[in-house]
Amino acid sequence: MKTFEKNYIGKGTQVANLSIVKFSFKLSEIAKLSHVFNGEDYITFEVAKLKNPDSFGHTYTAYVNKLVETPEPKASLVEDAPRKSTRKPKRTATPKTEGSIFPDNTDYHMPESVDELPF
Repeated sequence: MKTFEKNYIGKGTQVANLSIVKFSFKLSEIAKLSHVFNGEDYITFEVAKLKNPDSFGHTYTAYVNKLVETPEPKASLVEDAPRKSTRKPKRTATPKTEGSIFPDNTDYHMPESVDELPF
């Protein structure tokens, strides 16, 4: 699986009354993260505003995103365990016990003998 790895290279602050953010970078760190394109060295980085200023008053951060191959995460033991159903089990008909007062094959609306007239 491929994921992005952020390499933080510096922090910056916004210049007062301007739409400019000032950064300071270590050249040794930048050189490690450079790449070559058409025979020239480049550095590609991203700038993001921090949610809260840090202890030095920095309000922005800069980082280089690098695509790296990471091993597939193994499922935890909890995920591997069979899941229990949260549904209620279906109700089944209760079996008739012997000695029931109604036999199973009786039509309860008709008289037992059709030869007799009811009047």
